Amino acid sequence: MTQIGQNFGKDLKKIRENKSYTQAYVAKDAMARSTYTKFETGSIVPNITKYFQILNNLDMTHEEFNYIHNQYQLTGKDNILYQFRSIAVNTEDLSTLMNVKEATKNYLKEHKDNVVQDIFYICNALITLSRTNDLTQAAPFAEKVWHRISLLDKWYLTELRLLNNILFFFDFDTSLFISKRALVELENYTHFYDATELKMAYSMNLIYLLMENKNYTQALEKADSLISISKEKGKYRLLGVLYVRKGVILTKLNKVESETRMWFQKGFNLLEAIEDFSLQEELKKEVAYYLNHTSKIK
Repeated sequence: MTQIGQNFGKDLKKIRENKSYTQAYVAKDAMARSTYTKFETGSIVPNITKYFQILNNLDMTHEEFNYIHNQYQLTGKDNILYQFRSIAVNTEDLSTLMNVKEATKNYLKEHKDNVVQDIFYICNALITLSRTNDLTQAAPFAEKVWHRISLLDKWYLTELRLLNNILFFFDFDTSLFISKRALVELENYTHFYDATELKMAYSMNLIYLLMENKNYTQALEKADSLISISKEKGKYRLLGVLYVRKGVILTKLNKVESETRMWFQKGFNLLEAIEDFSLQEELKKEVAYYLNHTSKIK
């Protein structure tokens, strides 16, 4: 990752010139123009406060500047975090899990880092589960992550992402506690796009947990709320899953068959429209698991 002490004046200058900004404009509210000139020439380096003010004046985040500074590449921990996010999208991709595990292993040889260590444990948990289909063998790795994070007074986005990947390794009460606390913590991130995605993921997981605990009335309430949000955000893949799960929930609540059939059809038709056939098949298995038959989804 970029350190404030590194000489990145050439990058600041190039970005400023490409944006047609003057040195005085970039230096405003942070320092004198003459001082900023010394940053561009590498004579001095900014402290953290001035660094972020400069980036703000350049209309740029630290993440973007760091990426540019590294020749538009992700390196070290940044690369691991980027790869880790893809795990949540497809946890069945064993090759991705193996690659991330290897990257964390190499990184930890030279660095002590709690988050990278946690990602290493998560990869081990998911790989073990994928290979053995035995939760008891995989859970101890997830428990190492939970042990560290459970001691924290507050969870931020990084901790919330970590926990979202291991939620189902724990007993129902612990998983429910994590989900509910995570959703409370995420209320503080109303204007963060990444947090919105994470909040929807936790909400979906909470619906699943409630279904597993046979709390179908509350599951229906949560599903209806998430359906509205998914429509608003254009999350059609998620919406398809929610429609199907609503069909399951309504069936369990003994609603009329015509109503439940409608939700199944809406869900599967939507997934067919976006050509997500693999998810269609997974959901058919889920329906069979809950209902012990597939008559309502033909």
